[in-house]
Amino acid sequence: MYRLAAPFPTAPGKTETDIKSIPEYLRGNLSQYKESRKRLRITMERVYLQPTPMGSIVISYLEAERSFGESVQGLVTSDLEVDRRFLEMVAEVHGVDFRQAPPGEPPETIGEWVDPQVTGRRRGLAFIAPALPGKKEAGTVFCREAFVERQGEFAESRRALGENVEIVTFNSNPMGDFVCVYLEGNDPVEANRRFAASTRPFDVWFKDRLKELFPPEIDFSRPVPPVEQIWDYSTEPVTT
Repeated sequence: MYRLAAPFPTAPGKTETDIKSIPEYLRGNLSQYKESRKRLRITMERVYLQPTPMGSIVISYLEAERSFGESVQGLVTSDLEVDRRFLEMVAEVHGVDFRQAPPGEPPETIGEWVDPQVTGRRRGLAFIAPALPGKKEAGTVFCREAFVERQGEFAESRRALGENVEIVTFNSNPMGDFVCVYLEGNDPVEANRRFAASTRPFDVWFKDRLKELFPPEIDFSRPVPPVEQIWDYSTEPVTT
């Protein structure tokens, strides 16, 4: 399974209404949308809208049986009207045209934890933060230590917060380097608040290491500002 979170900026002159016109169109063509995602072997697609100093940014979280590149290629070559119009709207609203070779590297997930003790899906939250330039390798090393080498401590920390999924994806584009994070759990917003305030040794270590990777204004000891979910699709049952 491929899991990743990717950002989409808002094109100049476009508004929140324009952004939300895309999920509105998909809701109006839901049966064809589901056929599209079945063909693309995408099992989850959740989309979030986050206000930032750079303008409104959409974060798309995907789970698929194919890689990001294969999914994009399947979308571009699709004969479904919903896919053709979706590509047009993303290009118009976000200035990202998947029909053209994208600049920069594709998104790369560098941290991934899925709790094997949890069945079914829970609520999600995704957000974006700018990384310091040239920190991809350091971020990859940190994620390997936190998610793999200290997996037991990581799982204990996240279970205490009520989380069951945490995904970290590194994205590089003409605007710079960014990290998108996807959290899933009983209440991911509350989990983020509790993590920000946590004094558990592993959580303190985790937040201290993040200071080496992000600019000073990104403080993970403060909760993430409000983020709005604007789309939610999953082939698995979602528990509340």
